[in-house]
Amino acid sequence: MILISLLLIWLLTSTANQPGVQAQSGTVSRSELILAMNTLRVSRGLPALIEDPIVNAVAQATAEIMAANYMSWHIGDVRGRIAAAGYGGGGTVWATENFAVGFGNTSVDEIMQAWADPEHMRPAVNPAYCHVGAGVAQAADGRYYYILQAAYSSDKACGEYKSVPGGDTESDTNPVPPVSQIITPVKIAKPDADGRIYHLVQAGQSFWSIAIAYQITIRDLEVWNNLSSDNDLIVGQELFIPTSSTEGYATPTPVWMVQMATPDPEGKIVHEVQPYQSLIRIGEAYKVKVETILAFNGLQADWPLQIGQKLLIDPGNVTPSPTPRPLSAIEQLTPASNGNYYHIVESGEYLASIADLYDINLAELMSWNGLNSSSIIQPGQQLLLRVTPPATVTPIPAITMQALPSATPTITQTPVAPTSTQELISTLPSVTDTANAETQPSLSRIGAPLVIVLVVAGVLLLVWSARRK
Repeated sequence: MILISLLLIWLLTSTANQPGVQAQSGTVSRSELILAMNTLRVSRGLPALIEDPIVNAVAQATAEIMAANYMSWHIGDVRGRIAAAGYGGGGTVWATENFAVGFGNTSVDEIMQAWADPEHMRPAVNPAYCHVGAGVAQAADGRYYYILQAAYSSDKACGEYKSVPGGDTESDTNPVPPVSQIITPVKIAKPDADGRIYHLVQAGQSFWSIAIAYQITIRDLEVWNNLSSDNDLIVGQELFIPTSSTEGYATPTPVWMVQMATPDPEGKIVHEVQPYQSLIRIGEAYKVKVETILAFNGLQADWPLQIGQKLLIDPGNVTPSPTPRPLSAIEQLTPASNGNYYHIVESGEYLASIADLYDINLAELMSWNGLNSSSIIQPGQQLLLRVTPPATVTPIPAITMQALPSATPTITQTPVAPTSTQELISTLPSVTDTANAETQPSLSRIGAPLVIVLVVAGVLLLVWSARRK
């Protein structure tokens, strides 16, 4: 049965009798691309894709355009280009496109390895697709561009459409793969002296090809290197490759390798940015919205983070300062040089609105300015306001209240270094003089009566003595 299926695939994908589609010597041919994808499709119990001349022509044109312009991404609107070429007979067309870039020694297995993710496996696993086409073109720098397109129309689908996990919807206009499409074989790195394996990224290598080569998952690469497969790898970048002997390999790791900062006693959390961390990943780790982090730190979304940068994640137990009430219009008045208050008329204002603004009587406003109900005011005109703005009270913070002076005033003297004992004595206040100054008035008040009493007592004593004689 398998032999019959493969024979059927070969017959359906054979292009030997079609002009301009023969494989160039030393590289993967269009028919090999189709055969490889159909082999995977048949192995999943699905019928082989039928090679369509329109899809073939569009795929070949795509390869030639991309090669001529050294493109590193899709041209775009694959379904629109295939429909414009006449596929589908005017019905709605659905299509997907895979591309890869490699040199003449690139094998079909390496191309299929680059297309091993769910996005690129749509033609092999989705029953809805009916037709296939491929194209191969060489760029001036020697590289080859490999294109494979699969399509079906609303008039005829070969099976029920199945959405791809993590992919887009049925539009399939241009999948956005998380892998590079330039093929470079992965050479397995040897362990270092400590038994650790580090892979040095080469041009054209992808997360998928590296993960497959080392028989690990893309998730392993992401977690152990604090990366995201949404971002491109950098040539020369060093990746740690975990193995079964790596300590903690099976241990759950923090979210996106973001080490959570410990809150201080008041609950304040400050995160220090590490390599390859982004606001999105940091926000996911702390379960905080990116907008909140931006607001706390006065940042903008397009400002790049710096390694070692401190980010406030949670201010902790902070009592917000009371918001002062806005000043009323009358409280905002500033006296003129003559001490009076004036309002400068602005465009669109009238007497009644000005009176309402300052909460004053309209008749009084007109009386202060010699106006009546028929008077017309002009922008820039000064209107006298015979008002007394209330004093604005500035609240004293609680910490300031502790520093208020006590009921008993204290005198603070600034010590001055004396040059002699006499100078020191002369600079000290005279406590004795101060005491005498305070007691002398008391003696002067009681001195005269005391003298009178003594004189009278003396006279009486003399009289008493004389009588006894």
